[in-house]
Amino acid sequence: MKRNLLIAIAVATLMIASTIAQAADVTFSGQFRPRYEVATNAQDTTNADKFFNTRVRLNAKANVNANTEVFLQLQSTGQWGTNGPDTGTRVQIGGSGAAFEASDTLADVGLHQAYVVMKNFSGRSVDVKLGRQEIVVDGHRLFGHTGWTPGAATQDAIRLTHSAGNHTIGYFYMENLNNGSKTDQNDSDIATHAFYGNVQGVLGGNLSGYFVYTDDENANTVASDGITEDQNQWYTIGARQAGKLQGIDYRVEYYHQFGDASVPAGDMNAGINANYTALTDSCDCVDRDAHMFGIRLGKTFSNAKGAPTLTLWYDRLSGTDDDDVTGNDYGGFDTLFDTGHKFYGFMDAYLSRSLLGTAGMGLEDIAVKFKMSPAAGWTAKADMHWFSTTVDMDGDNGTLVAANTLLNDATTQSNNLGAELDLTLAHKYDANTKISLGYSHYWTTNTFALFNGFGTAGVNSNADADWFYVMMDTKF
Repeated sequence: MKRNLLIAIAVATLMIASTIAQAADVTFSGQFRPRYEVATNAQDTTNADKFFNTRVRLNAKANVNANTEVFLQLQSTGQWGTNGPDTGTRVQIGGSGAAFEASDTLADVGLHQAYVVMKNFSGRSVDVKLGRQEIVVDGHRLFGHTGWTPGAATQDAIRLTHSAGNHTIGYFYMENLNNGSKTDQNDSDIATHAFYGNVQGVLGGNLSGYFVYTDDENANTVASDGITEDQNQWYTIGARQAGKLQGIDYRVEYYHQFGDASVPAGDMNAGINANYTALTDSCDCVDRDAHMFGIRLGKTFSNAKGAPTLTLWYDRLSGTDDDDVTGNDYGGFDTLFDTGHKFYGFMDAYLSRSLLGTAGMGLEDIAVKFKMSPAAGWTAKADMHWFSTTVDMDGDNGTLVAANTLLNDATTQSNNLGAELDLTLAHKYDANTKISLGYSHYWTTNTFALFNGFGTAGVNSNADADWFYVMMDTKF
């Protein structure tokens, strides 16, 4: 009797919720994405790490009226069987036998996105998007959602967008860190302002331009004149052109960073900072002078079986060398809020914003990529990357290399960081579900081992590394 009553109440609740949703023009959607991974790092002394992680999302979109839309996205992420408050999906009760069982007490659901969109705001042809949101611009190069990770990335932001004809212009403000301070002397906030524009129909594609202002006050210290000042106000400008000409898919982009850069140990390896000469300006800053260049050329052979695509890829991100240190310049390019997994190899060895996993010595990535469809509903990909530092590791930069405490090996280092092979096979199981599996292998070098070692730097980290995964992604 009691069980039947509960079922009746549940059914009635769902029916009422459905009726309200229809009246208010509310739609629901969601995602269930489990992924099994096996990973070995670059150390001979460690065993493979095996784990399941899962992303679950439930979305509600309400069209309040013709000009107002509200979007809420609940998300739960975690690894199976673990009990961490931020990473676990289950809490284990201590004990043995029946007492050692999984508990359902973990509250691991939160709001991933929650925003309102006001179209034609105040009668203008401008849309305003306010709240927690995923910010993606163009190809995720400077601003992306890092969607490969279970949690992905969102920002607390205000975004303004105007679109008309063949152009789009926009601005967004991101509150990256707010420590609640009300006095300038103790202000530790971080904020980002970005202006961008896009014009369609240029050279067979789209031309985009960017101006980004980063106001990072999180590293304030008392300067040589006794005044506490902001040490990291800096700018990123650049352009991206992508399209198709004469059957060739292409992308070319360049970004330059300038402004101030503080010199705390966290900005670069601590040993390097000691080589900057005495600073005399009011904020004890060095000048930021960094750049990033990328180019991609691809050709799809539509008439061949499987429509294979061959792509050539080159990325160059600057680092800090001896000349920079002598001139009190900071040469490390900051990748801002990019989706690095998309660019620098699927094993994610180079995701650090400013240090890039190379202790600030830059990154060069040469890659060849191949894609084809072996059968209907199937896609196969193979990417080969060759990585190196952009800073020359020989005698021309001997001072900087000697000062880098990570390079604690007496042997001569080369620019070579190793190579990575990424293999992917994806199958569209049905209209809602995609199943994919991948395998990656990294061939290490001694330089890579000292810098990174997939988690532990040192000479014992120069073994090759492997990674394998199987993932199901269902959206409804």
